[in-house]
Amino acid sequence: MRNERLTALAGVILLILILAQFVITANLHAFIPIHILLGMLLAGPMIVKLFSIGYKFIRYYSGHPEFVRKGPPNIWMRLLGPLLAADTILVFASGFGLALTGPTSHGIFFLAHAASTAAFIPLVAVHVYAHIRKATRLVASDFGGRSRDRVGGRGGRLRFTLLGLILGVVGAVLMLPVASRWANWQISPALPTPFALGIVAAVFGVLIAIPILRGSYEK
Repeated sequence: MRNERLTALAGVILLILILAQFVITANLHAFIPIHILLGMLLAGPMIVKLFSIGYKFIRYYSGHPEFVRKGPPNIWMRLLGPLLAADTILVFASGFGLALTGPTSHGIFFLAHAASTAAFIPLVAVHVYAHIRKATRLVASDFGGRSRDRVGGRGGRLRFTLLGLILGVVGAVLMLPVASRWANWQISPALPTPFALGIVAAVFGVLIAIPILRGSYEK
C-alpha cells in the first residue's frame, strides 16, 4: 500500500533525527541551541507521519476496502498508537513553548516538556521495536530493491517527505534567534533527569514488549 510506504519513509527519517536528538540531549547544557533547532527540523517529518497515520485511521474506520482488507494493527500497537501520538504532540508543543518563553522560564512549559519527554522515550522505543524491520524493508524495496517490488507513487511519497523536511528546515532557520538566547543556559542540578528516566523506562518497556509482541508484531 502507498500509505504504509509513506509512513515507513517518514518513520525511518524520523528515527535518524530522533537518535541524533537523543545524543544531543545526553549533553544538553552544551548543545541546547542545536537541540532546539533539531526539534524544529523534526517537526516537519513528524507532521508527515502523523498525517499518514491519521489518513490510514480514517480510511480503515470508514470502511475503505483496501484498508479493511489489510486489517487492523496488533492490538497492543492500537493501544500504544494514540498514547504516542498525543505525547508526541505534547513534546513538540511544550518544547516550542518553552523555547519561546526563554531560558528563565520554569513554568508549565518546562514541567510539561520534562514529563512528556520522559514518557516519549519508552513509547517510541517500543514503537520502533515493533515496526523497524517492516519499515526498513519497505523503504529498501521502494528505493533500492527490484522494480517489481516497488509500488506506484514513489515520486509523490518522496516529494511529500522532502516537503516535510523543507518545512522543518525553514522553521529551524526562523528559530535561530530564539535558539541563540539559550546559548548560556545551564541545567539546574536535579537527578534523575527526564532523559535518564526515559532511557531506563525504555529498556524495561522493550523487555516487556519482546514476549508480548513476539510472533505478532509486523515483520
